[in-house]
Amino acid sequence: MNAIFVNPPCKSDNPLPTLGIAYLAAVLKQNGHDAILIDLWIDPVTDEYLKSKISDFSPDIIGVPFFTRRYADTKILLDKLKGWFPDVKIVVGGSHASALPKEVLEEITSVDIVVIGEGEKTIVQLIENLDKDSLEDVKGIAFRRESRIIVTEQPEFIEDLDKLPYPDLLQVDPRKCKIHPPYGWYGLPLTMMTTRGCPGKCVFCSKSVFKNSLRSQSPGRIVDEIEYWKTKLPIKEIRFFDDDFTITRKRSFQICDEMIKRNVNLPWTCTTRVDYLSKELLIKMKEAGLYFIVLGVESGSPRVLKNLRKGYTVSHIRNAFKWCRELGITTFGFFMVGGPGEEDEDRRMTLRIQKEIRPDFLSWGALRVFPGSPLFDECKDDPRYNFLKDKNNPYFELYRKDIEEKFLHSFCQKAMLKHYLSFHGFKSVLTYMYKTRSFGFIKDFLQWITAKL
Repeated sequence: MNAIFVNPPCKSDNPLPTLGIAYLAAVLKQNGHDAILIDLWIDPVTDEYLKSKISDFSPDIIGVPFFTRRYADTKILLDKLKGWFPDVKIVVGGSHASALPKEVLEEITSVDIVVIGEGEKTIVQLIENLDKDSLEDVKGIAFRRESRIIVTEQPEFIEDLDKLPYPDLLQVDPRKCKIHPPYGWYGLPLTMMTTRGCPGKCVFCSKSVFKNSLRSQSPGRIVDEIEYWKTKLPIKEIRFFDDDFTITRKRSFQICDEMIKRNVNLPWTCTTRVDYLSKELLIKMKEAGLYFIVLGVESGSPRVLKNLRKGYTVSHIRNAFKWCRELGITTFGFFMVGGPGEEDEDRRMTLRIQKEIRPDFLSWGALRVFPGSPLFDECKDDPRYNFLKDKNNPYFELYRKDIEEKFLHSFCQKAMLKHYLSFHGFKSVLTYMYKTRSFGFIKDFLQWITAKL
């Protein structure tokens, strides 16, 4: 059986490999099927070329990842695909589809099947049951049966992630990936995700795919994969895409020790929480090659942090940035405005913590309600929220309906400018441009400042 996966286009011009469909393609090949990838974000092609490429391959299914921020572009692609190939099953998965499987089938008639949650087991079972007309036997999907929408039971999660094949990263030319400033100081990154699931309770986070149960690749498997891709791709650094790379302290030390022992010798970046760090761990991480770390700050107000259910304190924020600064690790901080119960003084507290901790780079955004998050469950039946109102940006509702969007956007702009026009912020930008010989950060920053949140 043949499957083709098509990654929709995206307005961002800094694409990275889509690991989800790369894993699905690899798993299908491992089980004796054929699968190809077409990435319209990394490598845009004409409709004529896309139609011809798919037709020549004669797929049994066409899979498309579906993410909330790309709803409009994804729907356009899905409608085109169904119009061209009405007899081929159109299958979607990903965070948005997993959070709202029934709504996707109701809103987009070109979709035939929704894969809910982790897809590797399901995609194999699905493609092997297509000819049997027994979709009810496939775990983890939603589909139409006459006038009804049927949702099957969920499969068990893959507990041993080491058993997964390496994602199929060779079908799309990695040199066409464009690294989003201020990442990628050393060149083309190998993008990896070594964990699935997060036990955190943040109210704004969607966990529709991997849920709360944490599962991890072993340190040996992680370094095996790095060494494999070093022989296949012209990678210059590693970008760990885990939500919280250091969520398990013991495992974090073991990964670093393994990288040092096997002389990986590649610089790397990661994202984690401020309360999952210690100075001892950061010392070990830097020894293993860490040069850049992304940390969620969100707010400088203890009350807002509690309302967001972050589970950490302002002291955690202070310590994490202090240790990184002492060790010479470049920091990127995420800040948020418009949180639950946030008032003017809370916003001023966040500006004060921004100045105090001095991240090298930062970004601000207004809190929005994403499907799959606890906030969405809270707001979905509230008449103030119309998630389909904006046809260009469905499901992109601000949480705070009592504050004007223009005010929140202006606040974020001013906070960003305040940092990057300061001596420390400006020095960070100059350092980035000197290291990378790139002016991309200025371009992206200006685009962000002038764009709608």
